[in-house]
Parts: sequence; C-alpha cells; structure tokens
Amino acid sequence: MRYLIFSFCLMTMSASKLYSQDISPETPQKWTQFIHFESGIMYPNGSIKENIAIRQNISSYYVSQYSNGLISAASSGFYVGMRWEYFSVKYKSGISTGLRYTGYTSEISGYSSNSADFYYLRYSMEDTDTKFARIKSILETNSFISIPLEIRAVPFKYKKFELQAKVGAEISILNMNKSSDIDFSDNDMEIHQDLILNSIGTVTNKFYSTAYASIGLKYGIEDKPNFVFELFLPSVFLSTDNFVLSEVDYFDGFKLSLQFPINK
Repeated sequence: MRYLIFSFCLMTMSASKLYSQDISPETPQKWTQFIHFESGIMYPNGSIKENIAIRQNISSYYVSQYSNGLISAASSGFYVGMRWEYFSVKYKSGISTGLRYTGYTSEISGYSSNSADFYYLRYSMEDTDTKFARIKSILETNSFISIPLEIRAVPFKYKKFELQAKVGAEISILNMNKSSDIDFSDNDMEIHQDLILNSIGTVTNKFYSTAYASIGLKYGIEDKPNFVFELFLPSVFLSTDNFVLSEVDYFDGFKLSLQFPINK
C-alpha cells in the first residue's frame, strides 16, 4: 500500500507541471483530450498448481496442544502507467492507450506452530528413494511493460461527481524480470534450490495479456484536473501459464488516477 501512495503522490507532482493555465473554450467542443496518470493494485485469485508436490500434513503436537497446520498461497500485482485519451463530449465516451509497468508477486508459505513455520515439498522420486525439502516459503516475482487499450463511458453525472464504466485489454511488450526463490528451513539446502525449482517446473509464458472491466467515480471541476477511483470487476488473463506457483482463475483490485485535460 505504501508503494501505491508514494507513486500516486509522485505522479500528482509530476503531472501538475503539464497543467499551468485554465481551459476556457469559447465554443462547446465535440471532442476533447485527457492525460491519465494511474496507479493500482491487483489481486490474482486461484489455487496452487497441482504439479507442486506439497505434503499438506504439517500438523504438530506441543504438550497438550495440536495444530493441523496451514499452507497458504497469495498473489498480488502493483502497477503505474500513463494513458492518452480521445473523448467524445457528445456521446460521453472515449478511447485511450498508453504504457504501463506491472509487477507481480506470488508466495506459498506454511505455518504449523511457533516452532514449525515450514511445509514439506517432494522434489525427487527414484525407485523407493523419495526426497522432501522443508520449506518456509517459495516466492515468485514477475514484471512487465505493457500497452493498455481502454474504452470509457460516462452514464451518470451530478455536479462534481461522475460515474464511469470501463472495459479494457492489455498486452505485454517486454518481460523485465521473472524469477523464483526458496526460503528453506535448513540453510544447507540452498545448494539444491535450482534442482527443487526445476522439479516443480519454472517455464512460464514470457508475455501476458488481460481483459478487464471496472466501475469508477470521478471527482472534480470540469476542465480542471480530476481524481478518479476505480474498482476492477472480476477480470481474466487471456494468456496461459502466467505464474509458476499458482493457477489464476481471475483477478480484481482497485486503481487511483489523475485525469488532466490537455485542450487549450
């Protein structure tokens, strides 16, 4: 969350330099243009991939207490971007495109008790010899540069408030980083990290694409910089094999943006 707030404040200061005078057209315009500076958080939802051979039973006993143990998976995405929009005043709709940076993280972690924060992962089966590693967590990171294409409609407006509906799609053009790392319970297992990662499969799609929809609320004065808050509706990845650790069904999240008119 602190990265979202920092990026939003940084974009606010940078974007304000683009807007130094009022917009006061003498005649009504049929078309207008906007620059959008945006920052948001996404939450991919899904399940742990079946090919990851986790031993679910990490239950433990301590004196008279018993714990079934817990293995959890979590994914999140953070992005910043800029879009240029061509908006029809008559039809109250517009189309925009630009550039976006997105960074994803996924983690599988285990917990049983204060003295057992690991789970077992099978990484080798040779005849009767089965090998397990005690793992605290597996962390996956991905980052991309992508091009979004969005269509925005304004079904309702009242004074300084404006309801927005939006559909969009994006496709990545550059995979900046894709890596996986294991936090072992036993540090001596570090030398086997590549072997264990290869056992669960680390080959994923280098590029990705999504289709999404959102609803939002804009606040501000006409022809002035405006603030927009959006909620993503359940949206989908069009590409497959986007993550090493999880099989994502859909994603949701929210976005903050600044909308600057650029017509003079």
